[in-house]
Amino acid sequence: MSKDLPRTPDPILPTQLRALFRRHGFRPRRRLGQTFLVDRNIVRKIVEAAQLAGQEPVLEVGAGAGAVTAALAATARRVVAIEVDPTLVAILHETVGDGATVVCADMLEVDWGQVLGSEFKGQWRVVANLPYAITGPALLRLAETREWAERMVIMVQAEVAERLAAPPGTRTRGTLSVILQTLFEVEIVTSVSRTCFWPRPRVDSTILTLNVRRPALLSASLEPAFRRVVRAAFGVRRKTLSNALAHASVMDLSKSEAKRLLSQCGIDQARRAETLSEAEFLRLASALAQLQDRPR
Repeated sequence: MSKDLPRTPDPILPTQLRALFRRHGFRPRRRLGQTFLVDRNIVRKIVEAAQLAGQEPVLEVGAGAGAVTAALAATARRVVAIEVDPTLVAILHETVGDGATVVCADMLEVDWGQVLGSEFKGQWRVVANLPYAITGPALLRLAETREWAERMVIMVQAEVAERLAAPPGTRTRGTLSVILQTLFEVEIVTSVSRTCFWPRPRVDSTILTLNVRRPALLSASLEPAFRRVVRAAFGVRRKTLSNALAHASVMDLSKSEAKRLLSQCGIDQARRAETLSEAEFLRLASALAQLQDRPR
C-alpha cells in the first residue's frame, strides 16, 4: 500500500497560512506592511489583470507566502518572485516549489537587468503588492522596469491609487500621478477590502494596471528636466506655477525666468500644478532643458 504524498500547503487558506508561519517561526510585522492575501477571488482578479496568454514571463515583487505566485505559475511562461524576508523565501520554496524562481532581494536595490535579462525584453508582466510605507519609492523603482515590461498590475492603498489615477484638475493629483501617467496608461481595476488580508490592515486597497506607453512620451535625455519641473511645481501646492518654479532650489530660476518659461510654453503663470496635463509638463521640461543648455 503506497503512502499518501504530503500536500503542498495552500497559503490562500488562513488556517494553512498560520500553520506555515508557526512551523517556520514567522510572525507578520505590521511596521513592515506584512499582510497576506487570503481571498481567492482577488488572486483571480490579479492574474486576469495581468492578461497572460501562456507565453509571457512574470516578475512578482513582494511575493509573500506565495498565494499569487502559485496562481501566476499556473499560467505564465515563467515567474521570477522577489521577496526581501528570508523566512518568507523559505516558505515560498515550500508553497511554490519549482513553479517560480525565487530571489531574496530588496526591490529598492535590485539590479533589474540582472534579474530580468534580455531574452524577453518588452514582454514581461510585473505584479506587485506594495507595502504602504514605501509605496512612492517602490513605484518609482518599478517604473525603471519599463524597458523590460509591457504591463504592470499593482496593489496599493486605496487612497494612493486614487492619487495615482487622478486626472488634471483634481485636488488629489500630485508628483507621482504626473510621473506615472507620463510613463504609463494608468487604470483602476477594482477595490480590495481590508478583510481580504491576514492580519487585517487598517486600510483598504486598490488594484491598478499600468501599461507601458510605447512609443514613450518621455525620452531618457529629457527625464531629469521633467522630474525637476514636476517636483518643483508640486513643491508648495498653494503657490501659483510661477512662484513654485521660482522658489524651487532644484530649478535655479529667477521669478522673471519662471514667468518667461511658462509664457514660452503657453501656460498661464497663475495656474497651479494639479491643473497641468502630462503634455504641458513635457513642454515645460523641454523648454527648461533648452534654457539650461544656454550660457548664462
